[in-house]
Amino acid sequence: MSWVSLLGSRLDACTRRDCASSGTDRAWSGTWSPWPAQSWLRATLFGWRRRERRAMTSSPSDLQVVTAALGAAGLIEMIHGPGDVEISGVTQDSRTVEPGNLFLAWSGSDWDAHGFVAQAAAMGAAAAVVERYVPEAEIPQIQVSNGRLAAALAADALLGSPWAELFTVGVTGTNGKTTTALLAQHLLGARGASAAVGTLGLVGPDGSAREGTVGLTTPGPVAISTWLADLVQEGVESVTIEASSHALDQSRLDGVRFDAVVFTNMSQDHLEYHADMAAYFRAKSHLLNLTKDGGCVVVNADDARWKDLPIEGRRTLTYGIEESADLRAESIEPGPSGTRFRMDGAAGEIDVDLPLIGRFNVENSLAAAGIGTVAGLSLEVVADRLGSVPQIPGRLEVVQRDPFAVVIDFAHTPDALRRVVATMRPLVAGRLIVVFGAGGDRDRIKRPDMARAVAQVADVVVITSDNPRTEDPETIIDDIVSGMDGSPFERLVDRREAIRHALAEARPGDLVLLAGKGHERYQIVGTERLPFDERLIIEAHLGRMGELA
Repeated sequence: MSWVSLLGSRLDACTRRDCASSGTDRAWSGTWSPWPAQSWLRATLFGWRRRERRAMTSSPSDLQVVTAALGAAGLIEMIHGPGDVEISGVTQDSRTVEPGNLFLAWSGSDWDAHGFVAQAAAMGAAAAVVERYVPEAEIPQIQVSNGRLAAALAADALLGSPWAELFTVGVTGTNGKTTTALLAQHLLGARGASAAVGTLGLVGPDGSAREGTVGLTTPGPVAISTWLADLVQEGVESVTIEASSHALDQSRLDGVRFDAVVFTNMSQDHLEYHADMAAYFRAKSHLLNLTKDGGCVVVNADDARWKDLPIEGRRTLTYGIEESADLRAESIEPGPSGTRFRMDGAAGEIDVDLPLIGRFNVENSLAAAGIGTVAGLSLEVVADRLGSVPQIPGRLEVVQRDPFAVVIDFAHTPDALRRVVATMRPLVAGRLIVVFGAGGDRDRIKRPDMARAVAQVADVVVITSDNPRTEDPETIIDDIVSGMDGSPFERLVDRREAIRHALAEARPGDLVLLAGKGHERYQIVGTERLPFDERLIIEAHLGRMGELA
């Protein structure tokens, strides 16, 4: 066994105090620490085994393992101080540094972690990986040209490349990442314990999200490697990871290699971050560089933008509804509670009864089916598993059916809104009432197009706030309104009031769609996350209506 692999057991080599104080909140903040559920006895045994092996062989120190990984990637500019240092853990958060930790620092767009290197040293950090030398921090420092990439590679090296022990899937695209990832997790459960990482956090084999793991679509590099190592120790065999364009651009996943990567669709989003659609495309395309040797690229053949992906010579599997593809959906029959279709692939044809509505969910299920095929599942097993997929939180989630329907969905791009309202329209006997807004400090260009997508189909439009963040909510709504093009609408800045208004407006047979927040149980106002659960607002309002009746 190589020392890089052997060092993966360090995850469990903790003291009783370390295990007792470890928790998911620290794991989320970017600290390498085991889940509370891991036993102290097992951790002690793993630690003993590691120490025994070290006693029997001549081995490099932890910092030398990191140095070797960063050197192989051509990232090292200079090494300051001794290199034979033992490392007890790794973190990118100065608030969670413990004695013996390796501290990872780089310069971000809004902050510079080099200002915390000295603090980390004072708290007991044994060494640091930096982009520039910090002389006041009297600890060994590995100076690198790219701190983000170095962080991903360092965490992976210290944790023994846990991805190598898993069937790994990366999913990217503008829309459909979460649904595709969770559908894939469900399918892969047929071959052993399966997990997913993404917008909902770390979702374990039982289908529930681990407490304290919800945050970014794709977490930081330390959290990624930590979670994968934890999953390996738990006996998980496969994991599906949502890969956001931000994460790909920032090298958060560069410490992972994938057996399969999926490209769902691509439309305008995140242009507040990416310079233009070309830059957005390049960020998404980076996922190709993270495939294992012989890994498969699963591509939506119906999205013309993916035709420019440099996949020549790679193993590929295409899926689609309109275009010729390796895996196709035909004879689609939409219903009020699900969708029936025939799936046609190289292995034959089979009927699928998908308990999800919407043509886009047929696309998502095809993507997941492609992953299942790559993993060796038969078409029969894939169809059977698709027939039992659970409701995905905040994705066309029906929270009430009578006397009128209320649906919550995460749609927050023009394309996603267009797809959702088009799906809802034929299912509504009465009026389609849509409540939506746009996120603050995000792509402003898409806001008028969001309005057009809704106005063309909805009977009643209520424009409100989403997560305004540090932007003026009135300004955000002004941007949206500019795309209404004379169509009637109502404007209520307070999202609670907007939801209550829509519910009060609804009549039997109507459908109220709350778009934008989906699974989120908070609203970001300024820099604060305030409790905000649309389900509770609906429940409280309808309860009052019942009392009045």
